[in-house]
Amino acid sequence: MGRATLFWPALRGHKSADQQRSTFQTLVHEVLATPEVDLYDAIEAGVPTYMVDVIAAATGEPAADVMEFIGVSQTTLRRKVEAKEPLPDVAGHRVMAFLRVAATLRRLLKESAHPEQLTQFDMEAWLSQWMRQALPEFGGKSPAEMLRNPEGQRAVEQVLERMRGGLPA
Repeated sequence: MGRATLFWPALRGHKSADQQRSTFQTLVHEVLATPEVDLYDAIEAGVPTYMVDVIAAATGEPAADVMEFIGVSQTTLRRKVEAKEPLPDVAGHRVMAFLRVAATLRRLLKESAHPEQLTQFDMEAWLSQWMRQALPEFGGKSPAEMLRNPEGQRAVEQVLERMRGGLPA
């Protein structure tokens, strides 16, 4: 069994918001620890549909907003769930991009913050709000909009890196 099949945790049955948030935090940790070629393989193997609910629970965003962000309609999601198929490729790439941004933020926080500050900081809520803000660095687009393609994804990660250095976002 390859690493790609192990990356996405198996979630069976209804999970509470706390369990889904924990799953999100585990995935963010995994993104930090996993070689990029294995992340590539995980996306190619297919991103599970339950990631919509995991991201929604972690960020406090409605599932409909998460679906809009990753570019999947309610009809498509329902069809994929019923067929037990993964998210469409584009949506899967956007889910991984979101996880990578969260992982970058997590890494930057660990490098620059005091441990006691980290326990009081709600990274997922901050990330959710930040992802919706129109930023001048992106020509008035939000980070969520920028995650639509690889160039935008790199730009978002670069802005986070600059924020670590104390430069304006």
